[in-house]
Amino acid sequence: MNDRELLEMAAKAYWAEELDDMSFRWCENEGCILYIHADNQDHNGADRELRWDPLNENGDTFDLAVNLEIGFMSKINRDKSERHVSIAITPYCVSQKRIIEKHNGDKMAASRRAVTLAAAEIGKSMP
Repeated sequence: MNDRELLEMAAKAYWAEELDDMSFRWCENEGCILYIHADNQDHNGADRELRWDPLNENGDTFDLAVNLEIGFMSKINRDKSERHVSIAITPYCVSQKRIIEKHNGDKMAASRRAVTLAAAEIGKSMP
């Protein structure tokens, strides 16, 4: 799954209950999701398009994990073959999976990707 497919499936899971009140699209130039929600309007009442990128933005990742009840942790492999491993666990309401993401030296990037992969698994299981 490429980053676009990954983020689109994660977005489907994240906004599942609000899909009727919003729209989202892939932005090729920025490599992220841009979305418009009924609540996101400027002071003139015009819709504002906002950026969403849990692969690169810690706040988006944290919101995704909390809202979808995804647990995650980061650890160092004992065999030193990979310096950091992040593990995300999908909630019990989905067939529970452990997702392991290895990323040499960058715990934050590995954790963001693992959480986004877990969210995408939830999105794939939705109609």
